[in-house]
Amino acid sequence: MPRAIGANCRLLMIPEATYGTAPAGDWRRMPFLSCDLGAEQPLLDADVIGVGSSRDPAAPFLDTVTVQGQAVVPVDLVNIGHWLRLLLGPPTTTGTSPNFVHTFGSGAAALPSNSIEIGYPDVPSYDLCTGVRADTLEIDFSPSGPATATFGLMGQGSTRGTASAGGTPTSAAYTAFHKAQGAISRNGAALAQVTGARLTYANGMEMVRTIRADRKVEGVDPGIARATGQITARFADTTLLTQAQDNEPAEFAFAYMIDANRSLTITLHEVYLALAKTPVEGPAGVEASFAFRAAFNATATRMMTVVLRNQQQASEYA
Repeated sequence: MPRAIGANCRLLMIPEATYGTAPAGDWRRMPFLSCDLGAEQPLLDADVIGVGSSRDPAAPFLDTVTVQGQAVVPVDLVNIGHWLRLLLGPPTTTGTSPNFVHTFGSGAAALPSNSIEIGYPDVPSYDLCTGVRADTLEIDFSPSGPATATFGLMGQGSTRGTASAGGTPTSAAYTAFHKAQGAISRNGAALAQVTGARLTYANGMEMVRTIRADRKVEGVDPGIARATGQITARFADTTLLTQAQDNEPAEFAFAYMIDANRSLTITLHEVYLALAKTPVEGPAGVEASFAFRAAFNATATRMMTVVLRNQQQASEYA
């Protein structure tokens, strides 16, 4: 009997026209490193007295279905745009073929939903999750290694079957970004001596639970968006330390760049730094880690802007 192995698993995704309803047609096959999105339905104890002739319990019962999890995906040139659309909404696209500029912004009033299918063809079993929205993004920067992003997902429902709902899946050419292509700037100038950085964006999603016969949540609604993180740098100057002491904001940009027409840039327009110590932990270099929080910027009219430059037309992320 065949057993499911991760190397043969597939992740398919498609935007929904109607929340919670999986569209027909040919879905998009997405590259990924891991995914634990799926349905859970906990058992609750029934503390009923007098059912039997002893102290043994009555049968437990199933509670509300919860569909959530995380997808760890490579930061690549094309497919990352579909995840950003799910997180931030459709972009504004400018440019001409083959150089397009897709601009995503934080704080959208409404966010799209996708259907996502995780397939285990060895069994076979296909877990179809509908009404999926992206709640969080976590991405880190360091001098070396593959560039990856973790998306926190919440959905409405999940069904399992023995056949895929994805039709004949399509896929895009895969071009990965790497951490060696990363860059961090402050107020438009390269930020020196940075050894690592972490950025977390959250939509503040809330599962809306109502009384339903199918035990599903009614939906997933966005709340206050937040962008937080940390920058770790060698203590070679007082640029970040002074900013933290003065409680003055600055614009920070985190980028991966292959060339002028192939890049991903995340800009936080108004960033505040927490004051950090500069501990001496031995004879090696001194580092300081500054926690940060971003806020709405009146000039940019948003907190965060993400710009993806690639060869894909506007319809790719509509």
